[in-house]
Formats: sequence, C-alpha cells, structure tokens
Amino acid sequence: MFLGLHKRSIQRALGVLSLAAAMLAISASSPTALQATQEETQAVTETALAIPDDLSAESLEAIDAELAKSLNPKLAILFDATQPADARKVAATELAEAAGKINGSTLPLETMKRHLLRRTALMQAALLAGEAGDLTASQDATADKLTEAVVAAETMLTAMTNGAGWVTYLHLAELKAGSADDAMKKQVLANLSPGDTLNSDQLLFLTRPALQKLKAALETSLAASSVSGDEAAVRAALNAQINVLLTSIFAWEKNALAKDAESTRTAWRSLRSRFPAASEVIRPVVNENYFNHNVHFTVSEDLLSRLISDYRTESGCIADCIMGAWVTGSQTTTVDVRADIRPSQNTVAFDLNVNGNTQSNTKAQKSPATVWTNGNHYFWMNRSVHFDGRHVNATGASFNVDTNSRTVGLATEYDGIPIIRGIVRKMAAQKIAESKPQSEALTASRLRDEALPKFQSETDKQFSTGNETLTKILDSLERRGVAPDSISARSSNTHIAVSSRTIGVARLGGSVQPPAALVAKGAAAQIHQSALNNAIDALGFQGRAVPEKDFVTELEAALSDLFQREIKLTNGEPTPPAEGEEAEPPTIFLFSKTDPIRVRFDNGQIILSLRTGIRQEGKEEIPEETVTIPIAMSLQNGKVVIEPGNIAVTGRPTRSVQIKRVLARRIVRKELSPTVDLQAAGDKTLPVTITNIQLADGWLTAEME
Repeated sequence: MFLGLHKRSIQRALGVLSLAAAMLAISASSPTALQATQEETQAVTETALAIPDDLSAESLEAIDAELAKSLNPKLAILFDATQPADARKVAATELAEAAGKINGSTLPLETMKRHLLRRTALMQAALLAGEAGDLTASQDATADKLTEAVVAAETMLTAMTNGAGWVTYLHLAELKAGSADDAMKKQVLANLSPGDTLNSDQLLFLTRPALQKLKAALETSLAASSVSGDEAAVRAALNAQINVLLTSIFAWEKNALAKDAESTRTAWRSLRSRFPAASEVIRPVVNENYFNHNVHFTVSEDLLSRLISDYRTESGCIADCIMGAWVTGSQTTTVDVRADIRPSQNTVAFDLNVNGNTQSNTKAQKSPATVWTNGNHYFWMNRSVHFDGRHVNATGASFNVDTNSRTVGLATEYDGIPIIRGIVRKMAAQKIAESKPQSEALTASRLRDEALPKFQSETDKQFSTGNETLTKILDSLERRGVAPDSISARSSNTHIAVSSRTIGVARLGGSVQPPAALVAKGAAAQIHQSALNNAIDALGFQGRAVPEKDFVTELEAALSDLFQREIKLTNGEPTPPAEGEEAEPPTIFLFSKTDPIRVRFDNGQIILSLRTGIRQEGKEEIPEETVTIPIAMSLQNGKVVIEPGNIAVTGRPTRSVQIKRVLARRIVRKELSPTVDLQAAGDKTLPVTITNIQLADGWLTAEME
C-alpha cells in the first residue's frame, strides 16, 4: 500500500525555493567591472554639486510644470554649497514634504517622487554629517581589517601555481608584519589597479574577491591617515569627502557605470575610516537607497500549493494474517498534498500537509467465523519546512489517524444448525466487539508504519538534493566573487518572500523596494538594474573581441537566465541586404575594458548601452564608441512586446551609420507569449500569465497569476 509522498511532490515544494535560489544566483553582483584607477587614494577636493539631470528644471517641467515652479527654487538652494547650512536644511525639509504629497498616478510622477525623496534624504544626511562633532579617525579597526585582508590574499595566492611571485609583488609580508608605510601601501594599491596594458585574463584575475578585499582594505587604511591639521582643515576635509561621495552617487545614478559605483564605494570607505562619526549619520540613508537588496521574489500560498499539490489514487489487494485471522480483500488509498504558509520574520516557513484516506473491503477467516468488514480510515501527516535563502531545514514528520471499521457481514460454521446457530453468532459478534479496540489500534499502527517512514525518507532525500544543488551554486558564485552577501527570507500567513543583495566590494545595490501588489493567486518579481548589470559583468566581456553572432547568443542567454524564460532580442538571422547591395561582412565587437555593457530601467524602457568598437573585414576599424539602444517592454493585446527604439551612437556620423546598420539587423521588435509553464506535481505543468510589467527608477517589476 503506497501511503508516502511521491518525490515529485517534494520537488514542487522545493520548486519555488529553487526559483528563489536561481534569482539569488543571477542577482549576484560582480565586484569585477574594471577601470583605470588612480595610483593613490581618491583626492578629497571641494567640487561644486550640480542638480541631478532628472531633477533639473527642464526635466521637472516636462512632467508637471506647476509642480516644477515650486520645486526648482528649493532645489537650487539645496544644491548650492554657498548657501547657509540652515537655508539648505529648510529647503531639504520643504522638498521632502512636497515629495511626500506628490500623487504618483503616472509613471513619470511616481519616478519623480522617488527621486526627490531619495536625493533629499541623502542631502539632509550629508548636511548633518558635515556638522559632526567627533572628527577623530578609527585606526584600530582599520588595522584589523587590513591584516585580515592580507591573510586572505596570502592564503589564496600560496595555493596557486606561481602565486609566490604575487605575494612578493604585493608586499604581503611587509603588510602582514605592519612595517609597510603609506608609500608602500600606495604602490600595492597601484599594483592591484587594472591598467591599459593588461589583457582580459589578467583583468579577470585582479577581480578575485581576496584581491578586491585587499584593495578595499588598503584604501581604507590610507584614508584613515590622510587628513591632519587644525580643526578647520579637518572640517574642510570632511565636507570635501562628503562632496566626493555625493558626486559619485549622482554620477552612478545617471549612467549606472561600474567606475562610478567603485568611486562611490571608495569614497564611502574613506569617509567611514577617516570620519566614522559623520559616516554614522549618513549610513541609514546610504544603506536604504544604495546598498539595499536588488532582487525581490514573492509567491502566494495559492500558487505554492498548486505547484506542489499532488492528488494520487492507488488500489491494491490485501492478503495477510492479522490477529490470527487470514484476511483478504482490496483497498484504495488517496493522498492529497498541500502547502500551508506560516508567518516567520527570518525564514520562509511553510508546512507540507498530507491528507490521506484508505478505504478497504476485507474478509477475515478464523474458525469458526468469517467476518466481512468495510474500513474508511483518514490520516494526516505534517512536516514544517524552513528556508533561510541558503539552506532548507525540516522538522520531523507528525502523523495522526482516525480509523473507522464497520462489520457488514458475519458467518459461522454452525449457521446450518438452527439450535446453536444464534448462540454461536452472538458469541462471535461479542468477540468482534471486544477485539475492535485492538483491531483499530493495529490498523492505525500499520498505517503509521507504512506511511510515515516513507513520507519522511522521501522528503529528506529531496531536501538533501535541494540543499546540495543550492550549495554547489553558491560555492561556484563564491569562487567567481559573485555570491550573495545578504539574503532575507520571510513569510506571512499568505505569501513567502526572498530578497537578495550582492555588491562585493566595488558595487552598489538597490534602492527602496518599489510598491508591488501582493498577488493573491500568483507571484511577483522585482529586479533592480544593478542585479542585471552585475550578472552581465560576470559574462566577462571586458576587453574582449567577440564575434557578433556569439555576443547576441551570450546576451540572450544571460537575460533568459535572469528572467527564467527564453528571451530573444533578435530573429536569429541578419536582415538580408537590399537589392543591389552586398551582404555585411562578419562583424567583431571590440568591447571596452570598462563597462562594456550596461542596462538601465526607466520610463517603461530597458536602456541598453554598449561601449564597443567594431571590426569588419575590408572596412576601417571603428574605435570604441558608446551605443545606446532604448527597448520598450510592455503588455499589448495579450502579448509581451519588446520594441527597440532609435539607436544613438557617439562619434562621427559615418561611424554611427555603420554601427547602427550592424545592430539594427539583430535587435528587432518581438512579441512574446505572456504565459509561462511551470513544472507542477507529477507530469503536470502549471501555466502562469504575466499580468503587469513596469520599468521605472531602476526597477523592473513583473506580476504573474
């Protein structure tokens, strides 16, 4: 009798967790986008702060002219360093109040509201940080972090062939002993910074996590000893460092470039090391708006239950000796598996609930009687499951049963003897009644012994397989320096949610999570552009020469992996040349060593930027240019429509025409089905349909039912 849970049911239970894990893996921020950096720590010189382009008078007037009239004067005061601090604080307060009152009824208004709230909060914190009373640096913590980073780098290098040369090149012995002065630290920092003479493999080597952490620790150490003098000089240095941080953040928000993210992280480390008291004032705003999770995934209980539900019916024969009687007959068992999400603040928590029913028709023979019995037994199994984003744990399974047996027939060997027939039947009936408790207990025990071990062993096996798979994924990401550094898993009565952030030591994360509906019968995914950019960085296009056909294939694969469905940006074939024109020769993209591919989500569009040159046989090689391709994504007439806009190229017009011609053959309008088939219990599939897509303020939000 099969009373256990089929393994595919448990695979469905882990299915959502696997989806979440996949999202975590894709969201892994590569600390690897490379750039030419200064050989010394970033200079802290006072520079004028400009109002971000998206908050300029022209930008605001294009959205709401009346609102712009009230906001523009306040923004001018807030970003003018020559204005008194009190006046700038008042302007910041008024802007925050005005932003809170904006009705985000349209996408541009909602984006404006989020931009105003984020930048105003940052500027308010910066003004307060500039007035911090404690200007002392933190030396002890800085020294500990440098020592820790040196040991980690030494361990990695000594385990490698030819690693000893790197140990010497990076002066790890002197750094470990504490004998390295600032000049030597600056030299090591320069040695860790990518240069134009390095090839793609060398650039990739420098992005290893241990070397990136060593570089960050050196920057922090140098910053801690970089400022001295009287209070006025130190105060000026503090404000200059805050200014560098703000400038880097605003630059990153404009173009999402890795070099600006790295500049921001360097400025933040310097501020934390040299002016820890001031950094504590800014920390909550920075953490919430620039170091936040960049992937969110939410699943309803209804969808989770549909994914793992498994209703099975099995029939079989009975032939066994029970309590001295030979019992034969048949039985039918049905099993129904469901999920029940439970509230939990620090893990995803849900119960696997199994409802079972066994119905039997038996004939028991033991001289001198034969008894016919109908059984209708109900049993329940339960196992609590917890997922913290990295590992699945489950409690022991519980079992409850309600046995119900009814005698429907009785015969004895003396039924043909009228004188004693009644007496024997009465004695048999009495014996049946007396033994019923023992019989019911035995039935319950047999049901438990058959069902519970099978349920527990099969779920254990599936949980173990799921954990092994997830561990392999995370270990692989760790080796590449792209493992999540923060995972949040939680659940309510009705939904489970998993969020992740991976920013390494040189990247930024997401902003405040945008509002999204808690889809009652579906799921929602929210992906920040930093997650996609960091996933693309992991492809390793930096400094590579890639044939056009291979580039498109690799890019589509990355997008498909991120969205967990097939994404096609092209029709797979180049547009045939017009009559009388020759076909384009094969094209090779010469990608930049820094930020070769960047993506932004804004105003209903995916804005794709390529920094690349082009080489074609028989034609002049085009040096590196910046190519911008806006791609609208929307739901239209029951289809997900991806529609490229006009391609923009920097540089000479003749070069622009050639680049546009090459890309236009590949990036074309596509209509995709909004339906995704998820593998459900058994061999079934469960279709879900994308019901909403929104791209704004760096976030892509997709809702599915």
